[in-house]
Amino acid sequence: MRNIFFGCVILLIFAGGLSAQEEEEVDSNYVIGEEDVLSITIRNEPEFSVRDRSVRMDGRITMPMLGEISVIGKTARQLEDEVAEKLKLFVVDPVVIVVIEKIYSHRVTIAGNVAKPGHYAIGTPSTVLDILVRAGGPTATAKVRDIKIVRTVNGRQVQFPFNYRDVIRGRNMHQNILLENRDYILVP
Repeated sequence: MRNIFFGCVILLIFAGGLSAQEEEEVDSNYVIGEEDVLSITIRNEPEFSVRDRSVRMDGRITMPMLGEISVIGKTARQLEDEVAEKLKLFVVDPVVIVVIEKIYSHRVTIAGNVAKPGHYAIGTPSTVLDILVRAGGPTATAKVRDIKIVRTVNGRQVQFPFNYRDVIRGRNMHQNILLENRDYILVP
């Protein structure tokens, strides 16, 4: 019961989310990766538009008339500009809108004594606490003072300690680091 209470308090604290400006900044800086799902709309030209296209392992998607388009490593804005330029052969002043429907390429894994272990997408800046909340929080038997974040840096594994009890009480907040793609959160 105690873990459920703390989870509710945390959810209330983070319920505000990001401001519209912060969300727009994150979206404009997000780099498209493998397995992400995109929709590309060409205004007033539905025959050129595509919906719910997964980025293949080769980093490409297929579009009508344009064929194979490399999308991996680009922001939505960069992709809009590139597609618009290529469409100028077929459309006068094309207006291209790229929407990243689902993010699958940037994810972290949480394992061990949490309610819902697994892989979690991190399309927006996410902290350890954010992902713990999404995973349903630590179980009653979890050793919440001994949580580790494992990250590979320059080919070496680096561990960061995380004391859940301290952080939810507002102490040692420096432990609540921003997560990076492919981080592992281990909850013993």
